[in-house]
Amino acid sequence: MKKLSFILFSICLIFASCSSDNEESAEETSKRLDKMYNEIIDLSLINSQTCTNPEEWGFELLSSSGCGTNRGYILYSKKADKAKLDAKIKEYIKTKSDYVTKWNVLGDCAPTNAPTSINCVDGKAKLVFQNPL
Repeated sequence: MKKLSFILFSICLIFASCSSDNEESAEETSKRLDKMYNEIIDLSLINSQTCTNPEEWGFELLSSSGCGTNRGYILYSKKADKAKLDAKIKEYIKTKSDYVTKWNVLGDCAPTNAPTSINCVDGKAKLVFQNPL
């Protein structure tokens, strides 16, 4: 009986000492966020479409600060696959929020205004902001 107890104890000790180190580090999550951001840029068609008519462009909130203020917007061509773009933005915002919470990343809490319109400047879409805070 003592042998069986010793064997069970040893097995439990082995399993307890094995850790599943599947958790992402802050650096790995940051790299994943960078990759997701680049995917969003690709999906937005911002770098592949020429802006000749501001009506062919839109913008979406890309991130918010941990303080409840808006922090960034992204332009997108209305020729883009909006469903895929929205899904990727949603995933990005969730991942970034989790990253900020988990790693206690301090952010800028200064509020920013939402863009009021879009202009085409030298073939590139540009956000227009009124009355900066």
